[in-house]
Amino acid sequence: MFADYRIPQILHHLRILNYPPSLVRMLHAGTALPSGCKEELSLRSASIIAVERVRGEMVRLIAEELEAKEGQVAVSSVLIDFYLWDLAKRVESGEEKVEGIETAEILPMHRTRSIWY
Repeated sequence: MFADYRIPQILHHLRILNYPPSLVRMLHAGTALPSGCKEELSLRSASIIAVERVRGEMVRLIAEELEAKEGQVAVSSVLIDFYLWDLAKRVESGEEKVEGIETAEILPMHRTRSIWY
């Protein structure tokens, strides 16, 4: 997956990631996170770990349904990233709402000036 700015946003909305109140305040205030600060690194690394755990759970569920071994089922973290990125855009714009699970407020995405994305 790509450790960008939209994935943590939607992972928080889906209650896969929890943000401390101090970060929530910073996001609401539009505060830019300095490149390499602990908040930015935490958001990016936690997003990678979370997507890998989602991928692992998807592999397990598919293998269970197909009565196959987990090693025989392929699920791409990149495709999960693409889906989540698009979902974040649709939820943020109000075009779509996640149904069937309890969600958190859709927060503004974090902003960090960088040459990397």
